[in-house]
Amino acid sequence: MLELFNTYKNAGKISQALMVGRNAFNRNSDNAEVFDAYFSYLCTLAETLPALADRSHFVDQANVALSFYIENADLTESVVGDIMEYRSRLDTVYNAIAKDQQERSEKQRKEIEHHNSECLKELYTLKDKLRTTSSKKEFDELLGQIGDVDAKIDKESFTKEQSDTYDSLTKEHTDLISSKMREFEYKKNVAYNKQAADSFAKAFNQFRSNEGKYKNQTQLFSLVSATLFNYDASRLFNETLIYYNHVYSYIFSKLDDEGKLALTRFSIECERKLR
Repeated sequence: MLELFNTYKNAGKISQALMVGRNAFNRNSDNAEVFDAYFSYLCTLAETLPALADRSHFVDQANVALSFYIENADLTESVVGDIMEYRSRLDTVYNAIAKDQQERSEKQRKEIEHHNSECLKELYTLKDKLRTTSSKKEFDELLGQIGDVDAKIDKESFTKEQSDTYDSLTKEHTDLISSKMREFEYKKNVAYNKQAADSFAKAFNQFRSNEGKYKNQTQLFSLVSATLFNYDASRLFNETLIYYNHVYSYIFSKLDDEGKLALTRFSIECERKLR
């Protein structure tokens, strides 16, 4: 009855051995020898397989088989003694699996905690780099790196200390990013205003050097559209606007009535295009 079962078992063919063992036990559920062979094999699998899910599955199967055997066996004092030993083995296997599960969970928890700590260290390092950078390109790269590191963190597994550290870092990063963006925007506007002032000076100098040339409205438009009216007034500093008004007023004062009207129209048209 058990010859085929033992053949598969000894050959390491688990699926086939289980199939034959289960069949033999179901057909002879009161047979002590058949039950012992099938139950012992299930427990051995539950004790030795590497995957905890498989071990849990097979110990549960052994528990079901034992319950079925108890219902169908011819109970004697000797058989009851054997059943108690089977239950003791089941308890041992269950406890071993529970211990392994706890150890693996604890190991995994520590690994995640360590991983999160390393990520927080990276965020600290990136914060310091963010504070000292003066390059917009590097700033953008650092923002990307911060996002990458943040995405790797398992926030659900934070310790209380890690959670507090992360919240503090997040606030510091947010404040620092806002400050840096204002700084870069200001530098950008400084460069923009310097360029605008140089352009206004060019318009002023070229107009003064040949005022008669710019009585021609085509020449006037060519000059002011590329210099005086080529900048967004909303980005200009007060000092730049004062100089702009000086140049504009000078040119305006030198034009005849048609020229004044044309300059006004050029200003409106160029401003509309800038927007």
